[in-house]
Amino acid sequence: MKQAKNVKVGDVVQFPHHCFAPMRQGWNGWIFRAAIVERLYTSKKGIPCAVVRYCSRTAGRYQLLPCVEATEHVAVKNLFNYNLEFYRKNYEEFKAYEDSGEPVCWDNDTALLVAHHIF
Repeated sequence: MKQAKNVKVGDVVQFPHHCFAPMRQGWNGWIFRAAIVERLYTSKKGIPCAVVRYCSRTAGRYQLLPCVEATEHVAVKNLFNYNLEFYRKNYEEFKAYEDSGEPVCWDNDTALLVAHHIF
């Protein structure tokens, strides 16, 4: 995972959402979520930060939209690149399965990107 460079408002990034294994070292043991940068600012201590919007919950197990969105304040140094091409390919593949009648469990990241018309 590469750190995001030149972050702008509207960029799709990954950020560490919550730690599921605090005994592990570094970013190993963290769940990362896709997010859209809403605002950039500098904290009182001079640290560059961003307000990011992410999907906290989808409508249901087999439903993609609507999704419940939340915002979080994150230091810019903790934002990472998001591979849009890879996830767009996966979305198109799973959408074809869903269109053919198979049930598909959607994740929160896909719901966010579809809700904001990125896919």
